[in-house]
Amino acid sequence: MKLVFVPRERGGIWHLGLGNHASLSIDAAGKTATMCKVGGQENFPVVGPLADIAQEFRAEFSGHEGKMFGQVGFNYGQHVRGQAYLPGKWPIMSLMVPITEVTFEPGQIVLKSYNEQQATQVMHFLDRTLTRQVRGTADPTPVNTQGKAEEYMQQVAQAITEIKSRLYTKVILSRAIEVPKRVDMLATMLHGRRANTPARTFTMNHAGFQATGFSPELVVAVHDGKVITEPLAGTRSRVGTKHEIEIRGKELINDQKEILEHVLSVKEAIKELDQICVQDTVVVEELMCIKERGPIQHLASTVTGHLSNSLNGGSCNALNVLFPSITASGIPKDTALQVIERIEERPRELYSGAILLLEESDDFEGTLCLRTVFQDSSHQWIQAGAGIIVQSEPERELEETKEKLASVAPYIFIAESRGGSGRSILQPFCDVTNNHLSKFCVREPGDNEIGKKANERPKCKIHPSHKDRTLLSWNDDECDQRC
Repeated sequence: MKLVFVPRERGGIWHLGLGNHASLSIDAAGKTATMCKVGGQENFPVVGPLADIAQEFRAEFSGHEGKMFGQVGFNYGQHVRGQAYLPGKWPIMSLMVPITEVTFEPGQIVLKSYNEQQATQVMHFLDRTLTRQVRGTADPTPVNTQGKAEEYMQQVAQAITEIKSRLYTKVILSRAIEVPKRVDMLATMLHGRRANTPARTFTMNHAGFQATGFSPELVVAVHDGKVITEPLAGTRSRVGTKHEIEIRGKELINDQKEILEHVLSVKEAIKELDQICVQDTVVVEELMCIKERGPIQHLASTVTGHLSNSLNGGSCNALNVLFPSITASGIPKDTALQVIERIEERPRELYSGAILLLEESDDFEGTLCLRTVFQDSSHQWIQAGAGIIVQSEPERELEETKEKLASVAPYIFIAESRGGSGRSILQPFCDVTNNHLSKFCVREPGDNEIGKKANERPKCKIHPSHKDRTLLSWNDDECDQRC
């Protein structure tokens, strides 16, 4: 079974996509689109806005009973603004309709599939696996995060000089650390998630481009017409005793530099939402609270508004305005993108891009791609940045990147060190969700469920739905009520 996408954890619920029923991919230069679906593959030149191409793909599969998964690379922000940029290797955007979708919830697992054979394989595996926890068979190989320290501090110093010259107000500069060997992404996700408290967790593998991360914030979400963005700016470590962590939290909430950096980001978020929302609906729902994100803590705010019905392209164009996140680019955003292009030594690829989860309606989420390990055919790396303003100090900004890298660097598993365990791609989700169910149900919409006690399970069955999808469910509560 080929894994294509595995976004992702959201509020304790995991959404897993397997296989490629249909996909859209835009190359790194933003010039060629590739669409794969039943019947073959089509390549065509990109003409017009990328948001329109994405919206057309989404409309073509509007009858899809499930979620679409996707990603946009950092250079997507420059492309939609008409800026010149150095293309990397990774697609600038991709969207995917999975063959099989599995949703893990507390007490329930729902499976949908276009392929009966694959659905049966997944179902049988889950039926065997849910009664036991899956543990890693090796220890992680922590990555040294000291690399390129002097070079990074020089870049920060350069940015501070330019900010003092009033060329711009804020820029986020990052440094990439190479991982010497191939990474076991699923083991990294499993063990890294245990040590983190992210806003979203994700892992993906699409056309050989892989990423596993523990995102601290949303770039944008649209739910029932409400637009949400969650700027995080301001950082302190959470490594140490409880007393030490509390002291750093108090330092964070009283640090003038961190407060200014955060307030600037919130003000820009308000301005951006004002461009796409109904007048006078933009509000700051949460301002400068401290949020724990594994080994670090952040100043966090939530800004919301009601999406304007007159916005062409709907939620896709909302992404164009808010992406990339202010907290991963800078102020003013257009200038900051050019500064990053000029100062940083290589394309960011998916780092500080977004992992997408699209619903059947116009709802969607874009998760900021930070605290992530990346891997393609030629190399693998981790990356972190810091927000540079006029009060910044190069040594402190370097230390902040180390604090952020501590969310992922200690939990990386090297693929060859696992000795070919043959572990299924589904096993980590059974473990991470702690989903040990005592009952079993299989159902089709409109049909009565059937089920028995765990020690009296019927043979697994497949029920094709009206749209050639398969729907199966393991559910404690429903079995308690109906079995």
